[in-house]
Amino acid sequence: MTVGKVASRRIAFTAATSAFALVLMPGPGMAQVAPAASAPGAPPADTGGEIIVTAQKRSEDIRTVPISLSVLSGNALQDQKIANYDDLSRAVPGVAFNTVAGEEGRTNIVIRGVSSTSGASTVGLYLDDVSITVPNFYRDGSIEVRLPDIARVEVLRGPQGTLYGDSSEGGTIRYITNPASADRFGATLTGDLSTTEHGGGNAATSATINLPVIADKLSLRASVNYQHDSGWVDQYSQTGALQKLGVNSSHSLTAHVSATYTPDSTLTITPAFFYQRAINDDNAAFYPDLGLWKQDKEVPEPSQDTFALGSLTIKKTMGFADLTSVSGYYRRIATRQEDGTYFNSGAFGLFFLDPIYPQYQAQNDGIIANLPSAVHIRTQYEQFSQELRLSSNDTSAGARWLKWVAGAYYATQKVHNTDFQTIGNVNSVFQSIYGTTMENSLVETIYGNPAYGQPGGGPAITLFPGNVDESDDRTYRQQQYAVFGQASIAFARGWKLDLGARYSAAHEDYNSVETGFYQIGNLGYQTPGQPASAPYLQDATSHAFLPKGTLYHDLAPTSSVYASIAKGYRLGGPTGPIVFGPTSVCGGDFNNIGQTSQPTHFDGDSLWTYEIGSKNDFANHRIRFNASGYLTNWKNIQQQIYLPTCGYYFTSNVGDARIWGAEADVSVKVMRGFSLSATASANNAKIIRSNNPIDVSVGQHLIDVPGFTASAGVNYLHQVTPTAALVGLVNYAYTGHSYGSYLLTDTNYYNPGYSVVNASLALRFGPHEVSVYVKNLFDDKTIIQRPEINTVTEGYTVHPRTIGLSLKLVD
Repeated sequence: MTVGKVASRRIAFTAATSAFALVLMPGPGMAQVAPAASAPGAPPADTGGEIIVTAQKRSEDIRTVPISLSVLSGNALQDQKIANYDDLSRAVPGVAFNTVAGEEGRTNIVIRGVSSTSGASTVGLYLDDVSITVPNFYRDGSIEVRLPDIARVEVLRGPQGTLYGDSSEGGTIRYITNPASADRFGATLTGDLSTTEHGGGNAATSATINLPVIADKLSLRASVNYQHDSGWVDQYSQTGALQKLGVNSSHSLTAHVSATYTPDSTLTITPAFFYQRAINDDNAAFYPDLGLWKQDKEVPEPSQDTFALGSLTIKKTMGFADLTSVSGYYRRIATRQEDGTYFNSGAFGLFFLDPIYPQYQAQNDGIIANLPSAVHIRTQYEQFSQELRLSSNDTSAGARWLKWVAGAYYATQKVHNTDFQTIGNVNSVFQSIYGTTMENSLVETIYGNPAYGQPGGGPAITLFPGNVDESDDRTYRQQQYAVFGQASIAFARGWKLDLGARYSAAHEDYNSVETGFYQIGNLGYQTPGQPASAPYLQDATSHAFLPKGTLYHDLAPTSSVYASIAKGYRLGGPTGPIVFGPTSVCGGDFNNIGQTSQPTHFDGDSLWTYEIGSKNDFANHRIRFNASGYLTNWKNIQQQIYLPTCGYYFTSNVGDARIWGAEADVSVKVMRGFSLSATASANNAKIIRSNNPIDVSVGQHLIDVPGFTASAGVNYLHQVTPTAALVGLVNYAYTGHSYGSYLLTDTNYYNPGYSVVNASLALRFGPHEVSVYVKNLFDDKTIIQRPEINTVTEGYTVHPRTIGLSLKLVD
């Protein structure tokens, strides 16, 4: 049992667009006077006209795509210093990120209130055309791409299952990298130095090179990025002595290599390799009872997340259509150490020893309950995927009135998780206090034989072999097949109808082997020193049909409206198993919630979203206004249930929810070089039917869904010389309150709203740039989350104020 097994505590960072993204579609004056230098080989910056995206797996002007869609260019990402999901959430309306409390770098993404921190992911995540989405089984969260050499990020809101499959219920996020270009040699070097309030110095550097190898045939592109961020949480001893400053520092290394080979005008071959390693020395949890940014953990909680992706994309133009093959293989290893003292050592002393040895309560509570307990969790993800699709092009028959795409998809995924936990010297400490081993004590008689209410007797069990209190070895495998298609039919002047569907079939199997004191009697339990028992096995097959329909109408050459209906789906999966029975460690928790059977799996869930929207571009691209409203009916929601006494959690289908909301963003180019922007997002996400009102009751809010977010920004460009300009950016982002738990007594039940102001001033000279910036200008210290862990309340704030200087040089 671990602190990490507490119901996931999330820091939901939701806000809307920041200033340079004022324009999720930038205004014309910003690029025309003194354009920011584009990375070598990158497509030209938007100058106020068309913005080309590939959200529907073909190139289109963003204004004509009938999807609520936001785009941030690579230049915008750099100008706004968007380095992580926290930053990105303040640049895109309707998006939040649930960081698992106490586990930095493990983030679940929320779009439009479709929020769940367990089960399958609710948002699809893609690097170019390869899915890097992982399930939320072991709280590792979504992969956080830190690559600096990004052409753009596309955020698609609403169900995208037709083209992107399951786990795109809330939407899809696509990271599009810059391609290698055979046009010219180019290189970019950037450096960044900054300091964090209550922390220390930070540093980041990146380099990108574009190298033509064979004229008009072959080119290579490579980039590398290293980043070090100081911590701001301080470690104290149990006696109150300061031990270390800034324990939650982090480091990351990212590299990307790709090639573009065009043997002829009809064929393009693009191999690519991506690698990333992110290390957190500890997490950002602190204990408010000790003071702001102070903690006194018994065991540090470092983590490391390593991810590698190899891909091969082949595109062949065949005259009547384009054939595209996308092959991808990724491997991710997420490891972390957690402080299990409260639930492992503490539970053993207070809940197991005190009832049978009350005369030793002082030793049980004062010594054994405080033995440091380290929990080591390692999860390895492997996936191979293959997509083959055929899409229409400008030479296809009926190209003026019909655009289409059809394809097939296959993926196989393996997830292997180990959870190894120890209580330091528990055997020798027990013997020194009681004068005997556990195997010759009442602990064995009562808890080891019979095992937690299991029938029958048996030989003595080594309760803590090698001081191990729990060891789990679990493997999940999944195979998925799908066919999909979508057609856009222009049936009248200014009108078009988009129809699409996807059919998928998936098979999954799962096996689990458990040992240790806290797993005695569980399914798949292996008795130490005895012949191996059979592991716990589970398998299932599922099918899904995901249709989508959209009606689009041009009101004017630059204004449109659309209405859509789409279905989203998530696969089911295994949960646990968790020890079950009237005398098990979780028996009281299960009894309190009325759970009469052992939870071992959860079913798939699904939703329908109904949306209307409008996209508008006025006054020769000087004013842009987009708005959308939606209603989502979500059935059989996969959600996490927390067992507070034993510290375990499991995934269950809790009931149904209804989500309604609206989003709007506007950008105005007031005059040459001066632009304003504003965004707003409202969301109401509540349970309307509950399978178990004790777990989740009707009327409760879905967790980590801010009811309201808004932003306002200004961008000012002043021409200093014909080749130099000053650019100032200021953005205010507000995130309203949300609910972090379904338990009314949880200190994390109500999460307050907060605001962040960012600003920067840059000098651009030719293609180069030097800038100063500040993030969280007014150093908002709001404790936005207070999860309770076995009577100990943790706290989280936004990243403290950071002031920095950056330099970019381009050849």
